[in-house]
Amino acid sequence: MLPRPHLLVIAVVFVGIGFATVAPTAVMGQQVGQLYAEVLDPSGMVATDLTPADFTVAEDGNEGTVLSAELGNVPMRIALLVDNGDRIADSNAVNPLRDGLAAFFDTLPPQHEVSLLTIARNIQQRVDFTTDRDELKESASEIFADRGAGTVLLDGINETWDRRFDEGERFPVFVLVLTDGSESSSFYNDDEYAEFIGMLISNDIAVHTMIFSQRGGSNVSQYSLNITENTGGLYENLASETGMADALTRIATRLGENYEQVSKRYRIIYEKPDPPGTQISIQLNRPGYNVTGLFASNRIQ
Repeated sequence: MLPRPHLLVIAVVFVGIGFATVAPTAVMGQQVGQLYAEVLDPSGMVATDLTPADFTVAEDGNEGTVLSAELGNVPMRIALLVDNGDRIADSNAVNPLRDGLAAFFDTLPPQHEVSLLTIARNIQQRVDFTTDRDELKESASEIFADRGAGTVLLDGINETWDRRFDEGERFPVFVLVLTDGSESSSFYNDDEYAEFIGMLISNDIAVHTMIFSQRGGSNVSQYSLNITENTGGLYENLASETGMADALTRIATRLGENYEQVSKRYRIIYEKPDPPGTQISIQLNRPGYNVTGLFASNRIQ
């Protein structure tokens, strides 16, 4: 039996004007930290030309060295993991599932890349990251139910992150399309599960879930809710397969809307001072420029 999920605490973020502070997350490295800042220029527009020299970062008043400062206006990369196992077969939900995936592809803004994988019985990549919506919809139309197959949820997320995403990914997103079937991943003890959740948080991975659940209480439903809550994602719980298209449309819409907000943030990476502190502050070195938001995470929520 897999261990019972734990709910981890995520750091609280404080927003200020001009000079701002933020509580650091517990998963930041000992030597290097990162934070995200929204900055307006003197005309009130989003600043687009700032460099590392324009930022001063300190912890408890002790300055660190800013290594990089990049505006996060690159597209999202979304891994779409689909459970096509027993519960889809038992509920005759294959066609609603296909329609829901097509609605997701049609609604998501076109610049964002999607990789389509199925996770019943084993992890199968059907389409690598692409913006080609026709290729994605064609592949989704060929998904069939795999009778007798459990869901490799945790292994599916872990393996996809390790093998399909690049190091330093700016906007890593998982969208899980699940049923309340059985979890068939390898065993995760409490420490391994906590490490798994910490990996998601420390890499700014947002996990959003749509689950078709007529029974509830399964390992898949418990894990997916816990993972989604810990990464600040969206969670849609459906009792009927007829709601799949609307639910996936809502998730795609929210992803596009939230991207418009977080893509205006600078990601600032800095060497921590010795000793590191418990409160991070940031100051701009350009007159007339203001920090209007400071965040410990840049997850798409």
